[in-house]
Amino acid sequence: MSSGGGLPIDPALPQLRSALDESVMAAHFADVLRGHGAGVEACCVERVKYRPRRNCTLSYRLELRDLASGRRHEQRVAARLCSADEAGARHARAAATAWVPSPAGPAMCRLPALDMLTWWWPNDPKLTAPAVLADARGLREQWLPPVLSVLATDAAVLTGHELAVVQYVPEHRLTARVDLHWQLDGRAQSQAVYAKSSREPDGASAHAILRTLQSSAAWQAGRLNTPRALLWQPLTGLHWQQGVGGRALLDLPPAQAAALAPSLGAQLAALHGIPVALTRSITPEVMRGRLAEVQALLGDALPQSQADLSIAVRRLARGMHWVEGRPLATLHGDLHPRNVLAEGRHLSLIDLDGLRRGPALLELGSWWADGIYRAVLEGDAPLRDAPAWQGLLAGYAQGGGTPPAAAALAWSAAWNLLTQRAWRCVVNLKPGRFAIAPRLVALAAELADASLPEAA
Repeated sequence: MSSGGGLPIDPALPQLRSALDESVMAAHFADVLRGHGAGVEACCVERVKYRPRRNCTLSYRLELRDLASGRRHEQRVAARLCSADEAGARHARAAATAWVPSPAGPAMCRLPALDMLTWWWPNDPKLTAPAVLADARGLREQWLPPVLSVLATDAAVLTGHELAVVQYVPEHRLTARVDLHWQLDGRAQSQAVYAKSSREPDGASAHAILRTLQSSAAWQAGRLNTPRALLWQPLTGLHWQQGVGGRALLDLPPAQAAALAPSLGAQLAALHGIPVALTRSITPEVMRGRLAEVQALLGDALPQSQADLSIAVRRLARGMHWVEGRPLATLHGDLHPRNVLAEGRHLSLIDLDGLRRGPALLELGSWWADGIYRAVLEGDAPLRDAPAWQGLLAGYAQGGGTPPAAAALAWSAAWNLLTQRAWRCVVNLKPGRFAIAPRLVALAAELADASLPEAA
């Protein structure tokens, strides 16, 4: 496999480039909708999950206009590209399933020119939650009143709601914001809540995780701030949590975000110290399997990086002593500046569905790796954010955590740079990411040598 123009050229998925071209896909969707009285005003690729030489799952957001009334509305479409070996069986299964009409009209259809299967919201091959959330009447009459009872009281009377999809990963997970409005004792009140559905972890487990955190001494004392778990609804597959205020750390001015780094480090120390019963653990055995998986995928997708990849993998394997025999902490599992909200100096950790047990070193290194990745993406020196990283470590120590040795942290940053950041640049194919994957692999090889590269 080779690349061109910042995208992979995959012989098993020759239509991949077209599927990622929003103007091309707008034309394809316009053809589908021609008989449904709707025109396509815009098409946006929201999510991509790419598996080289096998398949690619995508999520599109369409801006549509009713040709008769002129009314504009959104329509989400999930799509699947398959290699020839997988396409036939998947097409047959999809055709035998009952689907419901979408707001735009189509439910499930095949685009023959691309050999692409598409599912139109609220249809999803593996999640039932989209259909529940799309039923405004059922949501208002059946599913929201119990949520409101937990959020406020049984005496509160629901007067309205607005729903917005925050994140939709077809076949895997869904997050929606619901703004509730109610009357209580003659006063109008409002509050944002979030409905989440996922296959891994399942909703019941995700709900139990939040409840465990909020019952901890750290949460009760305000040393850890996370969303409050409200309700688990088994029949819908939804677990509900109260919204928290603030802006994502990534959206703040760099100086302001750096000033908050010690507070984040203290919260991270509190989270690491909370015992949570989890089925998912990151052990050295799991890590070795992950390293082999990443090497195979990146080696196939980035043939020009084979030498750097081999060096990085070899050095990371030699450095496994940094995690062998170490105690397991409770890790966030997906820690990055989008999952930290700031309201003034008050921070909250969100999106804790990836919570797992593992060496604390891995999470500290993941923060460094994320900063390196964003610096490279923006064309800056890899160590641009080093002062903020040092601030986080200082806060981690003040919060009761044990900061790692510099060599251990470099190894952990290299681990995350390769197995998370470079990996995601390939499998998620966000604009500009695939092009920087070779640079991230090379940096991982340098960092894994237990010494930080000098800032260029």
